[in-house]
Amino acid sequence: MAKCAFFGHRQFNYAPYREKIETLICDLIENHGVTEFYNGSRGDFDGVCAEIVFTLKVRFPDIKNIMVVSYHPHDGFALPKCFDESIYLLEKSVPPKYAISYTNQAIVERVDYIISGVTYDWGGAWTACEYARRKKKIILNVIEGK
Repeated sequence: MAKCAFFGHRQFNYAPYREKIETLICDLIENHGVTEFYNGSRGDFDGVCAEIVFTLKVRFPDIKNIMVVSYHPHDGFALPKCFDESIYLLEKSVPPKYAISYTNQAIVERVDYIISGVTYDWGGAWTACEYARRKKKIILNVIEGK
């Protein structure tokens, strides 16, 4: 059972790339055995990817859409309807300002594939993809030349 994660920017118009994202996800499911999709649910790219995986569950009922939380869930936490479950991956307590970057590293360690919507060479998504490159993960870029 293979796993995939998504890394992209918090604010960017990914609507023109929706079809390409869906094609990449379908290929991973059909040809590479991906059944689990990990999503930080923190921005535009995560939102588009979560929605696509959710809609693909009709066609591929065995896939799981997993929300990765960077902070311990608080009382009253409600899992968004597009996700099957949530998971907290950090094994040790970290200062809040590092929680997202440490969570991104933990995601990279857990998955086989990354779908990247990174368009510029700075920020948390870019740093996560660079970490994934160093770990020899397979990165599928949504935006050509990136």
